[in-house]
Amino acid sequence: MAQQSKTKKLASEEEAMRVAEEAREESWEKASFLKELFLGKFRFDLVYPFPRLKGLDDPEYQAFFNKMKKFLKEEVDSDKIDREDKVPEEVIRKLAEMGAFGIKIKKEYGGLGFSMAAYTNIMKLVTSKDGALTALLSAHQSIGVPQPLILFGTEEQKKKYLPELAKGAVSGFALTEPDVGSDPANLHTSVRESEDGKYYILNGEKLWTTNGPIAKYLVVMARHVEDGKISAFIVDTD
Repeated sequence: MAQQSKTKKLASEEEAMRVAEEAREESWEKASFLKELFLGKFRFDLVYPFPRLKGLDDPEYQAFFNKMKKFLKEEVDSDKIDREDKVPEEVIRKLAEMGAFGIKIKKEYGGLGFSMAAYTNIMKLVTSKDGALTALLSAHQSIGVPQPLILFGTEEQKKKYLPELAKGAVSGFALTEPDVGSDPANLHTSVRESEDGKYYILNGEKLWTTNGPIAKYLVVMARHVEDGKISAFIVDTD
C-alpha cells in the first residue's frame, strides 16, 4: 500500500512538471536583467531609467481615484465586514455604480478602460482600507471572467458578457477541489460534449471558490474526458 501511494505521488509530480513546462515561454525576444545578473553582467541599461507608467496622468483615472478614496473613508466599515464575514450589499451596489468592477474593461464594452498601472494603484488604495474588498474586486477582474475574456475570448463572448460584468455582475474563479489545491495536474472535475454537440457537460466538485457565494458568473476549470486537456468554462450560476 505504501508503495502504491508513493507511485501515485510520483506520477502526479511528473504530470505537474509536464504542465508547468508546457506553460513556459517558447522564446525570449528581449534581454532579461536577472538572466544577465546570473551571468555576472550588470545590465543597468535594462532597468534604468525606469519606464514611465502609463495612464496615471489620465484625468478620468485621477477623478475616479479621488472618488474611491472618499467612498472608502466615508462608507466602508472594515470592522463590520470582519465581524459579519460579509461585504454589505449596499457597498457592492455603490462600487458597481462607480464602475469599480470594470476598471480594466475597455470603454467600448462599458468599462472604464484604465491602464494596468491605474488599476494597480486603485487596488493599493482599496487594500489600504479593506482586504475583503480587494479580494472581491481583484479576483473579479483578474482570475474571474473579465480578464480571460479580454485575453482569449471571441468578439461575440466579449459583447455578451463584458458589459454586464463591467456594470457589477460579480464573477469568481473555481479551480480548487477537495483534494486539489492550485495544482491543475490533479484536477478531477471533468467535461464532455453533449451527444448533439450543442453544449458541454461539467461534472465535479469545487472548494474555496473565490467570490463564489455572490458570483453571477464563474470561471470553472475542468479536464476533458477525451484527451485529458484542461479548459476554462464560463458558467452562469443561475
